Amino acid sequence: MKRTKWLFEGVTAFMFIFGGSSPLNGQRPAIDLPINQATTYKGEEYLLIGDAVRGAGEPVIVVSPKDPNIILVGAMANLHYVEGAPLGVGAERISVESRVKYRNTPGSSISTYAISHDRGRTWRFFNDPFRDYFKMNGTADAFVGAGKDGTLFIGAMNFFPLNATPEQLELEKEPRPGLLFGATDIAWSADEGKTWSTPTHVMGQFNKQEDYAPGVKPVFLGKTPYDRPFVITDQSTGTLYIPGSGSGGDPAHGETFFRASRDNGKTWSPIYSSDSLDYPGGGGRPVAANGVVAVAYNASSAPSSTGAKCPCLVFGLSRDEGKTFDRHIVTLPGNGPVGGVSLAADQSHAGRFALRTQTAGNTEMQVYLTEDYGKTWKGPALAGRVPGATMTKADMAYSPRGELAVMWLAVYPDRTYSAWSAVSHDGGSKFSEPVQVSHAPSPPRSSIKERGNNWDGDDLSSLTVDNDFVHIVWADGRAGFLGAWYARVPLSSY
Repeated sequence: MKRTKWLFEGVTAFMFIFGGSSPLNGQRPAIDLPINQATTYKGEEYLLIGDAVRGAGEPVIVVSPKDPNIILVGAMANLHYVEGAPLGVGAERISVESRVKYRNTPGSSISTYAISHDRGRTWRFFNDPFRDYFKMNGTADAFVGAGKDGTLFIGAMNFFPLNATPEQLELEKEPRPGLLFGATDIAWSADEGKTWSTPTHVMGQFNKQEDYAPGVKPVFLGKTPYDRPFVITDQSTGTLYIPGSGSGGDPAHGETFFRASRDNGKTWSPIYSSDSLDYPGGGGRPVAANGVVAVAYNASSAPSSTGAKCPCLVFGLSRDEGKTFDRHIVTLPGNGPVGGVSLAADQSHAGRFALRTQTAGNTEMQVYLTEDYGKTWKGPALAGRVPGATMTKADMAYSPRGELAVMWLAVYPDRTYSAWSAVSHDGGSKFSEPVQVSHAPSPPRSSIKERGNNWDGDDLSSLTVDNDFVHIVWADGRAGFLGAWYARVPLSSY
């Protein structure tokens, strides 16, 4: 009964996040939930973004490197229903016509941001400025970041022009509805989030071939880039990187494109690609630290001189902000990677990168470690496992002093799921026992049905680490709809 009470109070407290009379720009106290007595750590969690009208998924989070009291979260906040569009669970059950109608409904998908100046006790909420400024219907894939000097960044993919012409509406149906006429947009704040700059484009459909670096061949018409930007910051140099997924190359394949900025987003480098003709592949999400950019991904082929049998794992390193990369095949100790490949860069230890993989069946998370810029690797270290559950939507990040935190969602046989986390206090060689971050499982996505942000999916969870806490955000359905939840767990609890 006690749990029912706090869940009801939590939903009630957040019912007016998006309404016209809601305190979007006012401070509200965070909800203190009772700690599950079966756990051995002291942590807190609560619903942060979403309500019964508009859900929230794919949340991302950052803590200011200048002031750990400042936390910034962004999430996709989508209407659960648009009149005239049939209900359904999952994009595969939604017709092209219905998806085009949904995304041409103003505000059907927006980006909502939450900022705290007291380490997560209270929050102020605001919606993206990109739609109004560029006269578009919606945004997706919200992202946030922080510069070396404490400058804060908000961003999103901005799609579908208002008052689209018949020709544009026809084009939107192919090759994938909703991905045309879009751009990655950002804005920044130099006063801790009190005010924000005029929005600006980073890359997207407005780009011409001359904006791309020599040898980079994008596929236009909704293919480059169309998915999942981030802000990556090299805290030693202050250089920003914004990647985004798209299609390019010859023959065309999935690629990660990115641009670099040395002046907090005012000007940008040419658009680079993470992969190459010799090692084509998805390209991976870049990481940056100590003046280098690194990528890891599974390449579909490699030069015959390598003797590699592909798909094969490639590690790439750039010392000129992505203009050129030194790429090579990586043969890892142990059984090697199966899936879920991603990197984390240790800002406190030059040359140290952690490589996360998941075993067959997604039952275990493994971490490999290099201390010499990828020349040699050790491991794997078992980073996470929940007996009887599979893993999804994992993330990994270093703290400023080199502690490595991982998180994931554990999906049980009945399809309910919980958020979990573990920490390595030695940079990635050995991990703590996993702790359950969410105090109770979320219902299965299928049980939330239309009240589940399913129009645009929920592809990821996110974490960030300061020197005291692991901060985690993920999409959870315990409130009766898919919303973005926040948790804060002390590093000392691991």
